[in-house]
Amino acid sequence: MVKRMALIIAAAGVTFGLIVISIVVYQYTIMAPDPPHAGDCQLQQLEQTQDRAAEVHTYQCTRGSETTWQGTEIWLYEPLTEEWQRILTVAGEPCVRIHLNDRRLTVSHAANKLDFNLAEPVFIYKDKDGTSHSLAVAIDNQATACDD
Repeated sequence: MVKRMALIIAAAGVTFGLIVISIVVYQYTIMAPDPPHAGDCQLQQLEQTQDRAAEVHTYQCTRGSETTWQGTEIWLYEPLTEEWQRILTVAGEPCVRIHLNDRRLTVSHAANKLDFNLAEPVFIYKDKDGTSHSLAVAIDNQATACDD
């Protein structure tokens, strides 16, 4: 009976370890793609915070060699530290517009909200004085998002 319990606990431990390792490998290989300047991406829209400490870029990208992925990517760029943070991705070519207003980024689109992959709802960046600021992301589904 003791051997059986030890075997069950060992199997559970091995399974848990494999899951943790898989998550770590996924985050470092697939979940965090190269910044847009390192890939096949074309800039679609650029917005800056009032203090110019951060920029929000919208790109149309094609990624992959064997199985290609095409879609829209939105990135936060900090010019002071030259760091990129991926905000959002969506497959295909949906019409996406961004509006930056006082620490709030609104992503307007005419696509299905379920197609959007939002990395985080809030992003942190630092200004030139080293003060941290947050940028909240809101997704707004509008049929007229891209009407000019």
